[in-house]
Amino acid sequence: MPRQPHPTSASSATAAPAASRAMPWLTCLCAAAWLAGCAPLPRQHDAPTDPAVCSASGLNPADNTRLAGIEQLVRDGKPYAALAQLDSLKSEAPSVKLTRADALRRIDRLAEAQSIYLSLTQGNGCLDGRAQHGLGLVAAQQGRLSDSVRHLQLARQDLPTDLRVRNDLGYALLLSDQLDAARFEFLTVLDLNDKEPRAARNLVLLTFKQGQPEKARELGKRLGLDTDSIERLALAPLALAPLASPVTSPASSPARP
Repeated sequence: MPRQPHPTSASSATAAPAASRAMPWLTCLCAAAWLAGCAPLPRQHDAPTDPAVCSASGLNPADNTRLAGIEQLVRDGKPYAALAQLDSLKSEAPSVKLTRADALRRIDRLAEAQSIYLSLTQGNGCLDGRAQHGLGLVAAQQGRLSDSVRHLQLARQDLPTDLRVRNDLGYALLLSDQLDAARFEFLTVLDLNDKEPRAARNLVLLTFKQGQPEKARELGKRLGLDTDSIERLALAPLALAPLASPVTSPASSPARP
C-alpha cells in the first residue's frame, strides 16, 4: 500500500532559513543519540526491518562482526576510520552500503550519501526505514526541511519504535512549527523509554517556544534536567540556534548518526 506521509505546514522556501540555522544543532542531536548507544526497542512490523537481520544478510559471521565494529566507529564520531575499514571489508552488501552512507554523511559528502540511501529504498525493504532516516538527515543538513519531514515520516512507518527516528522527526516538526505533531513524537519516545534525555530536552524546548517559561522549567525539573540545561533551552527557541556543546544540546534533531 503506498505510503502517505502527512504534509508539512511549511514550504521548503520558507523553512530553509530556520532549518539552515538549526542544522548544526540537528547534527549534534543525532550524534548524541548514537553516542548514547540508545538501541531501538524491538519492532512490531510486518517487514523484515530488524537491523540484526539486515546486518547479517549477505555477510559471513566474521564480516558481520567486523561490520558491527565499523558501525560503532561511525557512532563514536570516527567516520574516516570507518570508511577505511569499509574499504578493507570489500563488500557490497546492503548493510555495508548503509554504513558507508552514514559515514559519508558525517563528513558532509552529502550527494554520495544521498545516492546510496536512495538505492537502498528501491526494492530493499530490509533497510528501507534506515535509508529513509538517512535521507531525512541529509535533507536536514541541506536546509530542505519539508523534504526532511517527509523522509522521516516514511522512516517512522518502517521503524515505529525507533527512538532516534521519532526524536529526529519530532525535532524537524518543531522547526516547521508543527508543534502538536512534534509533541506527539517526543511524548511517544518518552513513553517508550522514560529515561530518554533527547526527547525530554526537546519537549522542554517546545514548551519554551510556546511562550510558557514557568511550565517549561517545571517540566524540565520533573524530567530530571539540571538547571543549567533548562536555562540554556530557555535561550534557544526564538532562533533555534545551535547550542555550544553537541552532547548537551537539546536532544532530538536529525543529525549525524
